[in-house]
Amino acid sequence: MPFDAKAALQCVTYARDVTGLNLKGDAWKWWEAADGLYDRGKAPREGAVLVFKRQGSMSHGHVAVVRKTTSARIMLVDHANWAPHRSAGRGQVAEGVPVMDVSPNNDWSEVRVWYRPSAEYGSRVYKTQGFVYRPGKSSPVVPASLRSEAAVAPAEQLATPTVKIEIPAPMAASPVAVPVAATPEKAAEPGKFDARAWAEQA
Repeated sequence: MPFDAKAALQCVTYARDVTGLNLKGDAWKWWEAADGLYDRGKAPREGAVLVFKRQGSMSHGHVAVVRKTTSARIMLVDHANWAPHRSAGRGQVAEGVPVMDVSPNNDWSEVRVWYRPSAEYGSRVYKTQGFVYRPGKSSPVVPASLRSEAAVAPAEQLATPTVKIEIPAPMAASPVAVPVAATPEKAAEPGKFDARAWAEQA
């Protein structure tokens, strides 16, 4: 998606420019505005726009463009103006940002967003309305959990670690010992980050 990543702009301006969706108004209003104009749904597709509800200090909501998914619960997005108030990142474009689905039904209605300065997911859970799809040949993104790009590394945090079990060779002089399976280590919980100052003005 060609765009000047150094430009200072609103999230809606960026999403509209890179997707071609003819939607206007505050970010949270895009969901209703798309009704009857574009297909909508609860599954990520490449080039679709995820619409965040307005919540807390994020009074205008937020929109982010889906780049791809890396697993059933992780996707990468491109978006603008997602940074704390009065910080250097305000108005800037961020690309390939991991977003984790933490909703009970895996419908992306609740997500957590990766915070690069601390290299972990923010602790705040954001509610979303769903995805607005671009017209044309847009199709569901195929998960690619085996990709090795650095941008998808956070998805590995959700994988359950495994322990290799080595079975000793039988010895003629003594009975063969029955190997005992090692107990897998407990998966590390996603990093917690206090995003109290985290907000976005679309």
